[in-house]
Amino acid sequence: MEYLENEVVSVTFDDTSFTLLYNNGETEVVQKNKEGYKGLYNAWLKEQPMFISDIFKTQIRDLTFASNGNAVSTNELNSFLSEANKEQAIKFIVYMRKRDLTFERAKWTKQ
Repeated sequence: MEYLENEVVSVTFDDTSFTLLYNNGETEVVQKNKEGYKGLYNAWLKEQPMFISDIFKTQIRDLTFASNGNAVSTNELNSFLSEANKEQAIKFIVYMRKRDLTFERAKWTKQ
């Protein structure tokens, strides 16, 4: 996942990938397969795994399993990240790109 400091302007989906267009004019293509999902997992979840207050828990779980090659989770994520579900898919992508649980974790952990 590149251009984390830039805003997503639009997203287009096809059967094998999705393309992000950023406000700096750059584009990024993410393949909807194990390698593509592993890249998203490393960018979004490796340092900050799913947390109790996360929204999109189902998709986060599917992303975790799809990054390890789980076929069922890959199919579920492929269906979610589609033109037919564009509005929710974009909300998920924007949420995951901006997700920072530092403050939230501090509320749940004992000092």
